[in-house]
Amino acid sequence: MSVSKKTVGHCVADPNKDRTQWFLSRSIFPLRDAMPSALEDFWLHQENFVHVPDLHWENAGPLNFAGRVTCLLIDPNNQSHLYAGSAAGGLWRTVNGGRTWNSCWPKYLNQSIGALAIDADDSTRVLCATGEANYSSDCYPGSGVYVTSDSGFTWVPYLAAAGGAPLDAPARAMLPRRIGTVAFGRDENKSPRVVLGAVSYDESLPAALYMDRGANGIVPDTSWGIRSYNCHAVVFHPAEDNIMYVAIEPRGSQNGIWRSKDYGKTWERLRRGLPAGEFCGRMSLAISPSNPRVLYTMISSTSHDHGVLGVFRTHDGGDTWHDIGGHHFEKETQLAYNNCIAVHPTHPDFVVCGAVDLHLTTDGGKSWNRISTGQRGSPPQPFPKNFVHSDHHAIVIDRAGWIYSGNDGGVALSDDGGKTWQERSSGMHTSMFYAADVAQSSSNIYGGGTQDHGTLIAGVPSAPGEPPPPEGEFTRVLSSDGGWIEFDPSEAEHVFGTTTDLSIWRHRPGQPWAAGPQLINWHSVSIKSESITGAEKELRGMAVLEIEPGRRHGRKKLWLGTSRVWQTETDGESWKPISPTFDGSAISAIECVSSNTQILFVATSQGKIFRSTDGGESWSGNLANAAIPQRLITRIGTHPKSASYVVVTVAASGVPGTSLDGDAPYAHVFESDDMGVTWRPLDGLSDAGLPDVVYNALAFETREPYRLFVGGDSGVWMHDGLRWASVAGNMPNVVVSDLMFHHDDQYLYAATFGRGMWRLKVHEPFPYMPALDPSTTPDDPQAVGLMRVATSPAPQLATPEDGAQLSRTVTLTWMPVNEAIGYTVDVFIEGQWNSYSSERPALIFDAWSDGAGTWRVWALFHDSRRSPASAIRHFTISS
Repeated sequence: MSVSKKTVGHCVADPNKDRTQWFLSRSIFPLRDAMPSALEDFWLHQENFVHVPDLHWENAGPLNFAGRVTCLLIDPNNQSHLYAGSAAGGLWRTVNGGRTWNSCWPKYLNQSIGALAIDADDSTRVLCATGEANYSSDCYPGSGVYVTSDSGFTWVPYLAAAGGAPLDAPARAMLPRRIGTVAFGRDENKSPRVVLGAVSYDESLPAALYMDRGANGIVPDTSWGIRSYNCHAVVFHPAEDNIMYVAIEPRGSQNGIWRSKDYGKTWERLRRGLPAGEFCGRMSLAISPSNPRVLYTMISSTSHDHGVLGVFRTHDGGDTWHDIGGHHFEKETQLAYNNCIAVHPTHPDFVVCGAVDLHLTTDGGKSWNRISTGQRGSPPQPFPKNFVHSDHHAIVIDRAGWIYSGNDGGVALSDDGGKTWQERSSGMHTSMFYAADVAQSSSNIYGGGTQDHGTLIAGVPSAPGEPPPPEGEFTRVLSSDGGWIEFDPSEAEHVFGTTTDLSIWRHRPGQPWAAGPQLINWHSVSIKSESITGAEKELRGMAVLEIEPGRRHGRKKLWLGTSRVWQTETDGESWKPISPTFDGSAISAIECVSSNTQILFVATSQGKIFRSTDGGESWSGNLANAAIPQRLITRIGTHPKSASYVVVTVAASGVPGTSLDGDAPYAHVFESDDMGVTWRPLDGLSDAGLPDVVYNALAFETREPYRLFVGGDSGVWMHDGLRWASVAGNMPNVVVSDLMFHHDDQYLYAATFGRGMWRLKVHEPFPYMPALDPSTTPDDPQAVGLMRVATSPAPQLATPEDGAQLSRTVTLTWMPVNEAIGYTVDVFIEGQWNSYSSERPALIFDAWSDGAGTWRVWALFHDSRRSPASAIRHFTISS
């Protein structure tokens, strides 16, 4: 993980990480955290926008590098079945101990996963809470809690209004948005209950310990105040469910471990042997299943580096605690970000702690061993036997003592007590790309900079003479957090890349590709320290690159942005500034016009646009007019055949802008047909417009009809000169961070922040599916994450007839729907609802109450699509 010295004024969570600055400046600024309300509205009503139907994007990898895993869950009844939650790539399931993974999360639902829990009485029933809670605000907050009763085949909201109705806007505003812990338990009356723990990066957003109070719903516990506070961990006593322990951080002397013996009616602060609350930061918590009087906690300090304040053990249910960490954890840091702990199911002294690295004790803390290293080796043996990707967020231990870690690189497994480790992330398509490029001389060579995996490239070998990896797998070529990458348009092996802290690297033909600490395969071509001030260097951790377009051979100009434009004509060996310091902010986009390479456009983080028509000898003043918001401009693009036509995408937040006619939302895409002299919004105000969300990227088709593509938080959209239409097709709803068009093979590539890379074969013409009338598409509160296929018929109900009198055992049938892979059935009885899934057109269930009820059905298809809901039928239950 890369850390720099810069700070971001509007960020309260991990402000020193370059990736946080990258994400917040686009998606959240000027807020400290974002409500994903606009995205939720879009996910719920995608069919109300024009789209191109039946588009199939290829999964372009990487399948051998996974993104950040935030939570892990093991099925107690089948320990080869696990679930893994991704920070920005949804939920994944394995049935073979992690050898292969498959997505079990709807494509059109919030992809940020925070916590998981499984029902001990029914392991097909799993709770999934959204919103990462690791103080890593480089992904969106969550959208609530969902439950499956069929091992992830279908999901329904767990938090809903009476009768299963959708939550209204005030109720949605009170949802916890970053849930880091969730637990099944029972109250003092043995009634089943669910408890949540949430954190907030902004005190205006809700966070607390949330208790299931039966008829009163899941509500925040106000024992620590009525304002937002953080709850990092919740554990129930495995035999006496009304006994529970929580890790509470209300920012002050009340920070610490608390115990309740009456399901939260009263709370007791556990003090003896633990540090004073004001010195305690984030706390992890674990209870021994085989000896519940034994618990462990690892506590972060409140110092700048968030080191380990201590690891503590109790053998008497929390009455007294003892520091068992000693000096072993003195070098650990970042405990506010990575802090987890787990106890062996049958051995209460076998404990694993996760921070930057993993640590094991088998004697209750009398001795410790560090059982992992995050340091890779060099090719051809890049992974030492104890290599595990750094930064651990989740640990599970099965009955055989196998240790699974969920970390910034996916999932790892040790089956020998931490002596050796295996990567167990195959098929988990969750890499988080910041920026990407494709080699115009070979459409099979593409890649970009990612979070914590460095720079990854497909289609290249580790070393000369070796074959490239299999299709879908990438080679890691640069370390740290990767940034921009630019392929020479005429030579795929001539490429430049950046990493954090303004490091610039060059690769030439014949050089090895793979990164390694002992072997420098890429040549450093960074700007000499004597030429640039520290303040300018630190202004932008992930610097923007632009290479001279065109297929001519020979050295090309390369440009890099700080607060001014730097140019090299010597393949990076020397750099010179060719512009003034424009507005003091970081340059966020550079465009060299392909039809006239003397023309350069530059945009800044403050929303200003500058132009040079003589290769940088002179520059215009700010060309952005009042229509363009003072927000970071993410991309500039010019028409392949006309330097006069310019388009920019803007990373405006959901905060409305002040206008003469009252507050109005910002536009996000702007066009100019006079080289930037005048600008007008291109978003569109009609039914053929764009959703009101952030846009990060744009690309022109480089041959007729020269259509424009933009990408952002709502996928990929196409403008044909008349209308906008979604071309996201089967791609999951995930942040699109970059777009590239390959001229010869006519591929459109999309890099995402959470679901790797995708590519689409672009053809002409595309058929359009018109937007549906919103009045004909009412909310289906249980059909979360599913896109309605308007051309599919609704299921036709068969038996029982409308108004039937039924006994407690109910049989429902309906006519099969062509190509359906299953069905979802909603049943409402006396104000309560249940949602069932069935692979065949019939369902048998036991009604939970006498009284009046209704039922309806919809069909499920591949790629998280559904039919319209059937008609509603009524019945009466009488036992």
